[in-house]
Formats: sequence, C-alpha cells, structure tokens
Amino acid sequence: MWVNAALASGGYQVPREEIAQLVDVAPMPEVLLNEQHVWMALLTKQKKTEQASESGVRYGDLHFNPTTFMRLGLTTYSGLSFKHVATGAEVAVNDLPPGKVFAPRWSADGRYLAFILLNEQDGRLWVYDIKQRELRAVSRFPLNGVTSEVPYHWLPDSFALVINSAVNHTGEQPQAAQQSHLIGPVVAQSHGALNLVSQTAESLSTQAFAHYAQGQLIKVPLQGRPTAIGGPAYFHHFSPSPDATNLLVAMAMLEAPQQSQTVQRTLADHPSVWQVWGMTGFALYELYRPVVQPVLSAPQTEEQNVLAAISQPSAAPMRSHFQWRADKGATVVWVQAGDSEHDYGLYHIASPFKREPRLFMALQEPFVAMQWGDSNIALLTTAENERFWRTSVINPLAPQRNPLEVTRYKVSDANSEQWLTTRNDLGAQVVKVVGSRYLFIRGTERAQGEDLPFLDRFDARTNTRTRLWQSQAPYFEQFVALLDDEGMRFITLRQSKQEQPNYFVHDRTFSSVEQITHFRHPYPALRGLSREVLSFDSGDGTQRSGTLYLPVNYDPSLGRIPVLMWVKSPEQSTQAFRSPHYFVPLDHFGPLPHLAQGYAVFEVDGFTLPGEQGIPAELRTQWQSIAKGAVAVLAQQGIADVSKVAIGGHGAGATIVVDLLANTDLFVTGIARSGTYNFTLAPFMFEQRIGTLWQDPQAYLTSSPLAYAANVAGSVLLIHGYQDRQPGSFAVQSERLFSALNDLGKRARLVLLPESDHQYSNQQDVLHMLWEQQIWLQRHFDPLPLIEEINQVPEALRFELVPEPATPWPM
Repeated sequence: MWVNAALASGGYQVPREEIAQLVDVAPMPEVLLNEQHVWMALLTKQKKTEQASESGVRYGDLHFNPTTFMRLGLTTYSGLSFKHVATGAEVAVNDLPPGKVFAPRWSADGRYLAFILLNEQDGRLWVYDIKQRELRAVSRFPLNGVTSEVPYHWLPDSFALVINSAVNHTGEQPQAAQQSHLIGPVVAQSHGALNLVSQTAESLSTQAFAHYAQGQLIKVPLQGRPTAIGGPAYFHHFSPSPDATNLLVAMAMLEAPQQSQTVQRTLADHPSVWQVWGMTGFALYELYRPVVQPVLSAPQTEEQNVLAAISQPSAAPMRSHFQWRADKGATVVWVQAGDSEHDYGLYHIASPFKREPRLFMALQEPFVAMQWGDSNIALLTTAENERFWRTSVINPLAPQRNPLEVTRYKVSDANSEQWLTTRNDLGAQVVKVVGSRYLFIRGTERAQGEDLPFLDRFDARTNTRTRLWQSQAPYFEQFVALLDDEGMRFITLRQSKQEQPNYFVHDRTFSSVEQITHFRHPYPALRGLSREVLSFDSGDGTQRSGTLYLPVNYDPSLGRIPVLMWVKSPEQSTQAFRSPHYFVPLDHFGPLPHLAQGYAVFEVDGFTLPGEQGIPAELRTQWQSIAKGAVAVLAQQGIADVSKVAIGGHGAGATIVVDLLANTDLFVTGIARSGTYNFTLAPFMFEQRIGTLWQDPQAYLTSSPLAYAANVAGSVLLIHGYQDRQPGSFAVQSERLFSALNDLGKRARLVLLPESDHQYSNQQDVLHMLWEQQIWLQRHFDPLPLIEEINQVPEALRFELVPEPATPWPM
C-alpha cells in the first residue's frame, strides 16, 4: 500500500507546466461561409474545460434544460468575428452580450447571420448585419428548443425569420440539484462508505413534458413588428415554402388518448398531424392525421367490439417524408404507401392547395431522399435493401422517363459523398446545376488505407464523372466551397503533420494557392512530434494498426523508451479521417499529453469494444492477441522497453484495460478511467445480444473483469467522475473494483473527480487527472524512488467491511 502526499492533503494537484498548458489550448475557430462565399463567420469554440456540466430533465431520448427550454449537449461558441474572403479584411464583434452563441445560420442573400444567444435563463434570437456592421436582438421571445434542436428558420427571401417561442417559459430556476459535498478529489486507499450522488436527470411523464413542448410560431421580420402564426401547439417540425408564403408544420398529438399512459421512448413515437399553413396560421391543407384508437375503460363484449370497429373511421393511407419542392414556389411532396407491401409513390400538391393530390412518380424501391435542382434535374435516393442505397438523376418534368442511376453505395458510406448546393432565385437551397447538365460532387475516397478528399464534376447527359481536384501529399486537404461555375476556383482546408489547419483559395487557371486564414499553432511546445501508423499481425492472420507518437527530439540511438499504449474508443475519437498527413489532434483527454514526459504513445483502434459489438467473454481472446501483437511490433521496431509498457483507456476502453491486466502479463501498469468492471451492475448492457442479467447471469459474470481481479499482476490507477450517470458506468464500478483489489493485496489507486461526469470537463478535475497519470507513470517508468514500506494502516485509512443494505440495481 502506497501513501502519498496527495492523500494527506486531499486537495487538487497540477501537472508539470508542459502538460498543464495543453488544457488551456484554445480550439481552432469554426468557419461558416455565407451563401455567396464572400464572407466567412469565425466562431470561437468553447474550451472543453469551460463547458459546464448542465443538469436537466429527460423525455425519452430528449435531454433538455427546464429553465432555458433548450436542449443539452449543444455545440456552442464563445466569440464571433468575420473575414472577407477576397481581401482578408476582418470584422470583430466586440459588443456581443454575455452568453453562448448557438446555431448560427446565414440568410439566403448572405447579408445577415442569425444565431441564438444562450444564457442561464433562456435562448433568444440575434442577428448581425455584415453590411451595416450592426448587432441586434430581433426578438424578445424566449425560444423553445425542446422539440426541435434549432427553433428558428430564415424565410428564403431573407426579410424575416420564423421562430418557435416557449409559451410556458417563466425563467424561474428549478430547485438546485444536489451538489457534491467534496472539495477536492477523493484519493481512496480503502473501500469507504462513499455516498453516491442521488441526483440524476429526471424522466418526465408525457403530461409534464407537454408543458415544455408547447410552442407558438411567430414571424419575426427584420423591419417591423412580430406577428403570431396560428395558436400554440406541440411543434416538432416547421419549414417555410420557397416563396415564403406558407409553412409546413408537424404537431405531436401529446394529448391524444393513451399517450399519457404509454411509455414513450422518443418524441417520434407520438402520432403527429402534418398540415400546410398560411402565414397567418390558417390551415390550408391537412396532409396527414393518424387515426388514434380510443382508450377502452372496461372489458368490452363481442357486440360492442363489432360496433366500435364499424364506427371507427378507416385509416388513411400512410404518408411520410413530407417536404417542399425547392424548385417550386409552394409545392409539397410526400411518400404514400399503396395497397401492397412494396407499393410506394411520390405524391404532390401545389398552392393554393384546393385540388386533390396527384401522383408525381411511382417508386420501385423504398424512398430515402429527394434533392431538387432546377426544372430539369433532381436526385432521387432509394433503398435497394438494408445495406445498399442508389441515387438516380430524374427529370421533374417527366420523372418516370428513364431515371439515370448515378451511384450505388453501402448505407455505411452514405456520407462519403455530397452534392454541392446553392441558392436558386427564390432563395431556397438546391443542388448546384450548371447549364442544366453539370453537377459537382465533393467527397472522400479510401485508397491504400488513406482517405483522399476530392472534387468531381458530373455530366448528367453522359453519366460520367471528371476529377477536378484531389488532396495530395504532403497535405491532407478538404474541399470547402466552389467559387465559380467551372470548378476552377475553390476554397479548401489544408493541414499537414506539422502545419495546423488553415483555409486556402485555389485558382487552377493560374495554378495559384493563397492562404486566407492564419490560425496559430495550438501547442507550439510539441511542434515537431513524430507520428507513424504501424501495422501488425494480431496472431490470427488479421492485420491491425495503431498510431505511434514519438516525443519531440526522440533519438533512437539513446535506446528504447517507455510506451503508453491506449485503447481508442469512439467517445475519444477526435480524428474524422484516416491520413498520415493529418494534423495531430492533441486532446488533453487522451494519452498524448504524456509525450511531454518523454514517453512514446501507441493508440490502437482495432479493439472491438464491449456492448453492442460483443460481450467481453467472447472478445477476450481477440483483445489478448491484439495486445500481444501491438507490444511485439513496438519491440521489433526498437522503440519499446517491454518491461515498461503501460496500457490505458477511457469508458469501454477502460474495461478492456482491466481485462488485459487480469489475463496477460504484458503491461507493468494500467490506467482505467470511468469503465465498467462489474456487468452485474449493468443488467441490460447486453440485452440485444444475449438478453438481460436475469436471462443469462453467468455470461454477465464471466464478462466482468472484476471476476478476475485475483489474477491482476500489474498495478492499476482507477479514475472516475463522481457525477458519472452514464448507464453501466456509475462511480460505484471503480469503487467495487478498488475494494476487491485492495482486499486481494493488489497495487491500486482510486481517484474520484468530484465535479466530473463521464466526460471530464471541470478544469480543476482535468488538471488533477493529468497530475495523477503523470505521477503514476513516473513511478513505473522512471527509476523508482525509495518508498517506505508500512505494515500498519494509518488510523485515518482504517475501514471495516460491513454488510451493505439492499439497493436497486445501480445503472
């Protein structure tokens, strides 16, 4: 048992300066170009340690703040400025009121940037006029972001916006959630009676949720007075027509029979009414109203059931995928099911919505999406089956005549290509079509394990593609925007191993490249660190890979160095693409800060994570073979001192870490953060694969690393957010594992971060986490100092194991 000064002081610690500086690194601004590609809005992202943990309430999969009526987990910004693309002139916005910027959207004419300004009471709509250099609030109404994440839309004519206001907003703060009584990190050397924080996100009933979901649509002109549109309802969709004269609205039937008695998992589970409204709120046409079965108060006789069935109105044909035709002023299109199982059709109805709907085109396959271009070209995507989609070019004037299949692709690759869009004369967003013939495609293709962004021109007459541009070494460059109709001038985002991302203008006519932003290197102290992708055999013939990072000034002639291997998990993935030329996305949450200590880092992303992908009992052999192959390749490359290889991970990765420590002798120590170690405390974790804990208790037990704690040979540092409420990873997971390791005489340390949940965001907690990891690795990698051995446990650390009262399953 080790006794440390941090244990005695009980306070926060700070890592060495080179590591601490990484916590304060400002993220690179996010860029939002206006529709004409003349101005770019530079949005300053909030640092992760500045993002306060927010408490809220839940309804199904919705998690929102009951005070602000806005959803939680939003991407917000702390600052705003503008840059002119052609001249490089910058416009600072210095009069931005206190709050967080959310959901910025340019108007169709490119003059105004609208955004929501969030504060502790509400979210309200603001607009910046780039021509007049003027910032102003355009609405005094608090917005309702509960049922729709972005509760406003620009009208395509750029003269006004439509908002969903929060009818029942009062601005009153609810009773404060129970706060942690801890004033510093808990560094435990025994299994104490740590009281779990009982405050979790409250789950609302449908009746209570309706209070927050009710909204009022309001038209907010840039000049003039706001006007209400119709009456309050539970809006979860609203969009203006391309000619700005009508609205397509969807209203959830929260007050329908059976809704208050039924457990709803998502808002989409509720039936919804779809209508076309005029701008005064008058319903011009009802597109769809589902038939809701009445609630039977008592058992019915057979005669009563027959009479009820006769009196019940017949169900209307199922309609879905409602949308405006972007190439027309006010025409709604939807998918309607036919009489047979595989009978689909696209129907449409146009303003003034007096005639009966007409068939636009019959569909041979299930509908996925329609992207409108001009009067001669539209893109139809249908589902061939569950795995493959296909996109075809159709002529809206004769949609059934010879659809031209453009591409067929896997559903998993659906986002690898995007058709470039523009604004038409109405101000609606449509696919960019040049000369009624040429379209443009931006995308990323995989070649020899490397992602290569590109820009293609597609000829709809000949069904051919021409490669206009592609990223080339030594850069990783992404296409951003097209500046002409020929594909000769465009904007890219360029980066390399050593060069931070910045925006450039390419002019293919003059073979010139001009840099238009000059974002600074985020961590100059680590400029020059080496990164390399290593492939290795996991023992079963399968090739795996990992990314090796070497510290600055690494000299192989000085011998082998310690290595921190890291189990990469999706919750920590910050790199969206695979490329050897990608700028190192250094994150204090991952393992890279420890490069500053002179250690190498090897991130391995080939581990199959426990959960929906499999259960540990089935994956254990795979994990061990990958770990052996990873250590072997590090030794073969002459990099790793195999006696000083540690392994770490967060979340599901931490589960793998402890499992490997218990079942292999490859690692001198491990760092396990916020993992699940006892799956009997997560009884629904593998429900989709093998059932619940009560259906197969043995599988849950054998999957738990806790069951093999007696086999752990190396030491382990356990870190957990004290406020962690992610299902299956409450702080009790680390407490129970530490208790077992302590009773078994194993070397372990438990650190509970008092202000953090599953993703550590409190700055003091993050700094202390890095200090704990720094000191822990030094103990195992550097020459060990003399440590006084003690045979007696200090009185302050004594504990007794007492029977615990029966409690519900912690989740």
